[in-house]
Amino acid sequence: MEQDALLELRDITKQFDGKTVLNGLSLTLYPGMVVGLLGANGAGKSTLMRVALGIVAADSGNVRILNESPMALSAKTKATIGYVAQQPFGYEGFSVAQALSLHRSFYPNWDQALEQDWLQRFDLDGKTAVQKLSIGQRQSLALIMAMAYRPKLLLLDEPVASLDPVARRRFMADLFDLALESGSAVLFSSHITSDLERVASHVALMKNGELMLMRELDELREQLRIVTLGHDSLPELPSSVSVLAHKGRTLLIDGYQGEVIADAQSCLPLNLEQLFMELHP
Repeated sequence: MEQDALLELRDITKQFDGKTVLNGLSLTLYPGMVVGLLGANGAGKSTLMRVALGIVAADSGNVRILNESPMALSAKTKATIGYVAQQPFGYEGFSVAQALSLHRSFYPNWDQALEQDWLQRFDLDGKTAVQKLSIGQRQSLALIMAMAYRPKLLLLDEPVASLDPVARRRFMADLFDLALESGSAVLFSSHITSDLERVASHVALMKNGELMLMRELDELREQLRIVTLGHDSLPELPSSVSVLAHKGRTLLIDGYQGEVIADAQSCLPLNLEQLFMELHP
């Protein structure tokens, strides 16, 4: 039985001041998917999330989030969506415990045991004033607020950039478990390719407002190859293979299925960091 999409974007375009930020982008998330969104600064990752949530309107295209329009979400649906922006939010004048108490009151499915576990993991004291928290601590609090009610759809914009390596690794493991246990879908952006490789089930790679790749991580590893040629010209390639980048004697190909590449001196797999660097020379 085919599952219903939790988030569906079709042919989305968005411009700011005449500059195209999203260009015909399509993306679909289903329950259980943990999608790592990879792209350089300015690729459109934050705008994609803001359009998905209805914070900004797309210029064209169609968005459905839990089968509703993001511009007219019901209260019931809003209570099943989690979002953490790049910049942690306010709650100045509140203690950590007071901020959590207020936030918790909006979500009937709040998991208080999960809240307490993450408070300990992130070493947050409920008595501490929010305005005295470091940037990393504020980000930790924002993550707890977004995840403790086990949302069906979770969008995280650079969620662990300010966390220390130990807290980051623990959180990313929890993120993956949450999606599997709750049947949620997660879309998270990160510049830390090792985090994506550790927990993502799928990778979506953006460049200049376009989605260049959206694939299961294991499939990407199998089908992407970096090829070193004996000359600069592009050889004849198998019909299944597409060229993602070609610079000098270096060729980045997709769709590789073990074929012999003519005039190739080497044909090697690559990790996400290598993929990113090859697409952003």
